[in-house]
Amino acid sequence: MKTYHSSMGYLYLLRSGWRVKIGIGSKLQRRVSQVDKTTRGKQRLVLAVILPFKTRQVEAYLHRRYKRHHAPLRAGSGRSEYYWAGLWTVECIVLMLLIQFGQWALVWFPIYLILLIFVR
Repeated sequence: MKTYHSSMGYLYLLRSGWRVKIGIGSKLQRRVSQVDKTTRGKQRLVLAVILPFKTRQVEAYLHRRYKRHHAPLRAGSGRSEYYWAGLWTVECIVLMLLIQFGQWALVWFPIYLILLIFVR
């Protein structure tokens, strides 16, 4: 059984024709290449954000949120993570950017406070 840790990773959107894949990976270029080799059509990176924590949980949240657009492929790596492209993609991009900003704010704000207090 696989065990997954909530560590830093990429959350990305790939587009292939009329479908969009929501996925995660620790090495983005390798993952995009792997998906491109195992699925039909050219995979184009739409957006990738680096999340410092809870990458897997954020991906699962996005999969649940957009499940009504689910359009799995028959074969290939990550074939069950494809969705029909539509206006929801814009919302997803905004959500990904907001989540990234919020997580990095949580990481850097305590450091900023410490510097603000002690460097005077």
